[in-house]
Amino acid sequence: MHIPTEIPAGRYRLRRWRPSDAEQVFQACQDPEIQRWTTIPVPYTEEHAEGFLAGAGGSPLFAVTEHGDDVLGSFGLVAVEDDRAEVGCWVAPWARRLGVGEAAGRALADWALDDTGLTRLEWVADAANGASLRLAERIGFTPARMLPGHLENRDGTFSDAVLAVLREAR
Repeated sequence: MHIPTEIPAGRYRLRRWRPSDAEQVFQACQDPEIQRWTTIPVPYTEEHAEGFLAGAGGSPLFAVTEHGDDVLGSFGLVAVEDDRAEVGCWVAPWARRLGVGEAAGRALADWALDDTGLTRLEWVADAANGASLRLAERIGFTPARMLPGHLENRDGTFSDAVLAVLREAR
């Protein structure tokens, strides 16, 4: 899969992660909502941010930015398998309610379904994460089914998840 250095997303853009983004990733990942709904380590350290950026080099993972280099979020494809992939994302607390997630998600989906050979994107969110599920629907994902006990929580319990799907023919 060819991974572009940049994907336009309206007034935003998705660009490849850089080592210089480490401090902004670290700051964003201190957010209780990102810690609650994603699988990042908690507590999240500078070393975690540096490790994330080091591992992002060969993966379809992107920083969401506007005009400068301020990081507004992270969008990318995880668990790429055959003709499908799962979307993984977070939006920094300072960039919420600005349309960042919708613009970035649509741009990522368009690129993934038009240019990579993927025919199906999946969005898996905790059933209690209404913000993520609403964002997925605004991007064009359709809830497909409930996944009982699919997500392991930090305390060892399990939560139900919703699988939403976006297919090539949109």
